[in-house]
Amino acid sequence: MGKEESPQVTRRTTRSSSSTPVANNVVETTKTSEHEPLTINDLVFGEDPISLDDLLSSFPSRRVQILELVHLLGPSNSPMLPLFIYGGASTGKTSIILQTFRHLNRPFVYSSCLTCYSPRILFESILNQLMLHRKNAMNGYSSVKRCEKPADFVNFLREALSNVINNLMGNSGKLNTKRLVSQARGNTVYLIFDNLELVRAWDKSSTILPFLFNLYDVLKMPELGLIFVSNTSPDTYYSSMGYIEPVPVYFPDYTEDDLRQIFMRNQANRKVYSSFLE
Repeated sequence: MGKEESPQVTRRTTRSSSSTPVANNVVETTKTSEHEPLTINDLVFGEDPISLDDLLSSFPSRRVQILELVHLLGPSNSPMLPLFIYGGASTGKTSIILQTFRHLNRPFVYSSCLTCYSPRILFESILNQLMLHRKNAMNGYSSVKRCEKPADFVNFLREALSNVINNLMGNSGKLNTKRLVSQARGNTVYLIFDNLELVRAWDKSSTILPFLFNLYDVLKMPELGLIFVSNTSPDTYYSSMGYIEPVPVYFPDYTEDDLRQIFMRNQANRKVYSSFLE
């Protein structure tokens, strides 16, 4: 992604920051050791899974949205329709979807259309993650594949997904209780496209959005989940293009009471802090 060149930032560290408002800066980067090979389990969140109760308590006033997401994602290995998560800025969309995957401990690839500001950067970001490729000095900080055309991306993506799914299936029969925490659950791989509304700013040909929405029909892979995250509503995207419309999940703006709950979380002296908010 746009900051892959920054070896000091790890994928685990970046994903752990998803519980903060700056989660939109999530990027695909290297891990602690530049030369340590990546494994299939690097596609999970990277920290110990959290319980559903912990997930719900971490995001006041978002219980409905979290439970809806968990329901739509379904049990492990469940085929799913694409999801379209939308709502205004700072409504918890990115943080919640990433922390939901931490709870589920399922493999996913995250790409932001803010840092992936061209088709090539977006395509190569996804392929690098799926192919467990790390940019470093040894490979000249190059991507695993050079990919600019949507048609090439589909071919590379299908191959990469098939390899990942086969690896996940192989792992599922070799569960080790000592490694269960870090082991990916299930054989479904999820692609998360964040800041989708920004594609219009850099896609002058206006072909990338229809292409992304068509991936579900083009690939026809039941082990693939597609999740789009946007600040704007589905109505600003969809047209009679023939693709299956994603299932919408709306994140409303926080009310004053919601914000008060958020600010009061983890405060040592709630009474004093509450008077400060008056």
